[in-house]
Amino acid sequence: MSTQYTLKVVNNSTQSGSVCVYQRDPEQEKYANLYSLAWFSKKCHPGTTLTFRWILDYCFTWSETGELKPGVTFEASQSEDADPSDASKDAIGFSKTGGAYAFTAPLRPGTPGELRIQTDGTIPINEASVGIGMSGNPALAVSAGPNLDYAFIPHPEYWIAFGDYEEGQVIDLNRVTDTAKIVFPLNTYSLSITLQEDNTWSDPITLKQRNTMLIEQMRIRGEL
Repeated sequence: MSTQYTLKVVNNSTQSGSVCVYQRDPEQEKYANLYSLAWFSKKCHPGTTLTFRWILDYCFTWSETGELKPGVTFEASQSEDADPSDASKDAIGFSKTGGAYAFTAPLRPGTPGELRIQTDGTIPINEASVGIGMSGNPALAVSAGPNLDYAFIPHPEYWIAFGDYEEGQVIDLNRVTDTAKIVFPLNTYSLSITLQEDNTWSDPITLKQRNTMLIEQMRIRGEL
């Protein structure tokens, strides 16, 4: 069974908005057409706590987005299991037949440690997008074109932002603000992070550290 990751987010700011958790490819700056999507997004008010949970189960996904660019929403039309360590699930084909898109058998073998989406000559430019997701939600996407082989290396970075986001929305990484990188230490699968009064993020802490801090605050207030 896959390990579950948990991220608790506390909104101690004075603002209502959306907490967005998204992924970045470690070398994303090299690929101008590779976009991060709002992987998870939940609305919240001041003084509330949100919980995000996921497992490291990958999938291939596509959406008929038109031109892929910031502000566009990627709504998955099809998802297929993906596994970079399984030769039967590390590559998939993508085609348009009878006026409709669909995943197909891969056109050639994949590459161990990568996830590949291979398009054929039926794919028009700027009509559909393909990508990978995790735990059931699309995370990274690229505009599809004909006769291309898209490689995704599944070693994502987790990031968090606060603002106005909808799940699946293409994020403009050059303009997104109020962000923080979420790094899970070795053998740690639960973290907590706080959006503070000045709209900056605290350093992520383990849930054990958070509980200890809350107990100490209650002691100081005389509640214990």
